[in-house]
Amino acid sequence: MLIMMTRKTSRGVEALGSRGVVGKLVLTLLLALTAACGANDGILKSGKETPGSSNAQPSKSVFEEDLGSMRTADFRFVYVLRRKDGGKIDAEDRSVIKAQTADANRRMSSDDDKAFIIGSNSQIPPKNMFVLFARFAVENYSPPSPTNTNANANK
Repeated sequence: MLIMMTRKTSRGVEALGSRGVVGKLVLTLLLALTAACGANDGILKSGKETPGSSNAQPSKSVFEEDLGSMRTADFRFVYVLRRKDGGKIDAEDRSVIKAQTADANRRMSSDDDKAFIIGSNSQIPPKNMFVLFARFAVENYSPPSPTNTNANANK
């Protein structure tokens, strides 16, 4: 069954042909489909975590901050001492550290008393370092020694 549409004009009622009705229907359908096409953000984002701010830096541990403060102070020698058994540094350990690093510029406890950071501008004497190596696990974080840029390359 074909339905004929009509429209009212100044000359009277005029019948629209089937081409006019079909054309309008197709046009309406195309507009509706075009408006409906596109990505659904809800579906695209489902199951994915929203990433944090790209400018956010990972937070540093207290130990990294303490070590960074030694580096910022420009100490020529930076050592980290830890007990070999991994335990906390006690009062006896502190007295040994203080006695063996008397000339150090800075000594600080870090990592929940499991590490002791030494910063110095003068080298700790070898006999004192021997005592420290015997008792503690020693990590050397000293910056590389500067190279002589004034050396004569034309020998």
